[in-house]
Amino acid sequence: FPSRNLICEVITRHLTLLEMASPATHGTITPAANFNAEAEAEKLRKAMKGLGTDEAAIIRVLTSCSNEQRQQIKLQFKTMYGKDLISDLKSELGGNLENAVLALMETPLAFDASELRAAMKGAGTDEGVLIEILCTRSSDQIRELKKVYHTQLKRDLEKDIMSETGGHFKRLLVSLLQANRDDSGVVDKDLAVKDARDLYDAGVGQWGTDESVFNKVFVSRNFGQLRATFYEYREVSERVYETVVCRQLWLMWHRLSFSLLVMTLSRLLIKRCRVI
Repeated sequence: FPSRNLICEVITRHLTLLEMASPATHGTITPAANFNAEAEAEKLRKAMKGLGTDEAAIIRVLTSCSNEQRQQIKLQFKTMYGKDLISDLKSELGGNLENAVLALMETPLAFDASELRAAMKGAGTDEGVLIEILCTRSSDQIRELKKVYHTQLKRDLEKDIMSETGGHFKRLLVSLLQANRDDSGVVDKDLAVKDARDLYDAGVGQWGTDESVFNKVFVSRNFGQLRATFYEYREVSERVYETVVCRQLWLMWHRLSFSLLVMTLSRLLIKRCRVI
């Protein structure tokens, strides 16, 4: 496994790139120009027909168009051939490639719903997946996610969260599920200074941790405001906020098996490649 210092360096550089990048450069998969669903469906059929499978062709087709366009291809494929594209992909592919391709074929909300359910199904709970999804979605996305989760899985997301988590962590996730985060994008520097001081006083600055302060700030502030707060945290604490995060990530990294690490990387790449 990588050293703790290397992980911290990677995270710090990644955060720096996010600061520099414009919103238009965040995604790597964008809508294809001159898109033709029929032509793309034909390419997929040819790649899976007969002996052997042209995996490169499948990858090329599905990573050269947006998720919305992939949904059009799926519909066109069934219209033209009377066969389900997902079923054909499952029969022709295997391993991590199959998992990645099937994930690309899901709508973003359906993908989130299935990942959340997988994280809570069976023995144990993958808390990292719950944090990764619920802490990074807008209020509108969370409201829609709850609907899709119920429609797709016939389950209530909040009830599942409450049964599979506990303590302050459960309170944080339940708060996030209320979809009441400020999504205005307005950044208040004075509020950032106050929140940074409150976070310091509730954590590093005292014996023990007052989780309710973290809950209030992390759940209610918009992402721009949180970024400003983390910047101000540097001013009130000798610890850079990313260093605190790195320490926790380093501990988590050593608990991950290789298969879980591959799944995590796959999920992150699939989600981030379509953020435009």
